[in-house]
Amino acid sequence: MVSTKLQSKKLGSYPYFSVVLSITIALFVIGIFSVLMLVARQFSQIIKENLEIQIMLNNGLNDAQRPQLEQILLQKPYIQEGKLRFISKEDAAKELVGQLEGENFMELLGTNPLKNQYIINIKSEFYEKNKLAEIEKDLRKMPNIDDVSYAKTSITQTNNNIATISFVLFTFALIMLIVVVILIHNTIRLALFSQRLIIRSMQLVGATAGFVRAPFLHTAALQGIFSGLLASGLLFAILKYLQKEVAELSTLIHLPSLFIIFAALVILGLIISVFSSYRAVSHYLGMSLDDLY
Repeated sequence: MVSTKLQSKKLGSYPYFSVVLSITIALFVIGIFSVLMLVARQFSQIIKENLEIQIMLNNGLNDAQRPQLEQILLQKPYIQEGKLRFISKEDAAKELVGQLEGENFMELLGTNPLKNQYIINIKSEFYEKNKLAEIEKDLRKMPNIDDVSYAKTSITQTNNNIATISFVLFTFALIMLIVVVILIHNTIRLALFSQRLIIRSMQLVGATAGFVRAPFLHTAALQGIFSGLLASGLLFAILKYLQKEVAELSTLIHLPSLFIIFAALVILGLIISVFSSYRAVSHYLGMSLDDLY
């Protein structure tokens, strides 16, 4: 009887397609949430790095003194490289006249009240209320600087919004990860149900637990890797299509980060599949003969 069973069924051979499909769908969902978290992080970084700080200069600062001040500013660790630009009060006045739809305020006032200024962009890691206050204090101490201004009121609100979005996405991703682990575990356990009698037959002929588990773990490893590759390929194809439709999406998704997500999906699929198969085979190995029927 044992020989007949072993001939009719091969150890470790169970419905391959349904298991791979289930794992692929589960990993694909995890991949979507991972990409959403990546986009949210990149978007928040863009917002932070686009914050502009206006540095108003004293009227007594002449063109000969300005390069020295500029060199000091360029050495500041919080200023982005290449993100320091000078705007003369004449250019600032022209821009303001344009915003006022042609109304020349200088004719009304009889003079140009604006000042020469520098516009700087700070690095994203300094985009915090306390750090920005320290930057403002540092700039105000410098000679020939009259005033420093930036959108203070929006800093706290922006940081709170970014924190809320990040928390919500992380919570959903964590919940989905738990659901995915349970789904894959139950899928593999149900798939191995058809193998329970073969597992017992191998035990009866003296096979060790490690020998019985080996083909199942090997199959599970292949399934996990293949499912991770399928999920990654499907996710990549969808993202490429979306990038063609929405050009701005390219600035929010960097390939190196995307490849890290793909590698994580393959590794996650491998680990969960092998672990679930190990648990399922161990479960059937420990069952009594009566419970197997």
